[in-house]
Amino acid sequence: MSWLDRLRTRPTEATGPEGEPGEEASAAFERASPGLAALFGVMKPERAHSILDLGEASRRHLAVLSPYARQIRFAGLVPTPPAGDALRVALERLPPNADHPYDIVLAWDVLDRLGPPDRKALLERVTKLTAPGARLYASVDTSGAETIQPVRWTLVSVDRISQEPVGAPERAKPVLLPAQAERMLDPFKVTHAFSLRVGAREYVATRG
Repeated sequence: MSWLDRLRTRPTEATGPEGEPGEEASAAFERASPGLAALFGVMKPERAHSILDLGEASRRHLAVLSPYARQIRFAGLVPTPPAGDALRVALERLPPNADHPYDIVLAWDVLDRLGPPDRKALLERVTKLTAPGARLYASVDTSGAETIQPVRWTLVSVDRISQEPVGAPERAKPVLLPAQAERMLDPFKVTHAFSLRVGAREYVATRG
């Protein structure tokens, strides 16, 4: 499948806005990602994986994922995740893969930006689309700030990520403490967790 075809697999209706008219986004910056390093450290670079990325597609992103993936699906749930009925519609548009269920899920800053019912709906759908042994990467904001800046995430390498602020800041949900995050991710069991100085926490979890 070509990069263009992969880009077209993203359900565009589920993609959030990239900013209000006339609004200037801040410059992107790169940072190390120990969570991604841990995830890619156990992945096979022989196009063996079926990957579900809850973010947006980009060519740079695909260049990092393609050596590992026989299939890539982009959900478009960030930078701005839908909520309520809109989220459920977006999730139902993600088809199951009977021959090769997703075994890698990339969940950027989405879980901490949803209320409890929507988090539950998202995890239930992800669980249905994966099989035991699937691995999930999740990043959550832990800054404790009153507002959170929507971010477009782009993989730079297997251990580095680019964050590009887009759109207007939104009111932050309460910070997810480690124990709360582990309960939320069930039936995925956390195997690695990293607290970062940038005010974020990364998790890698394996489905039981």
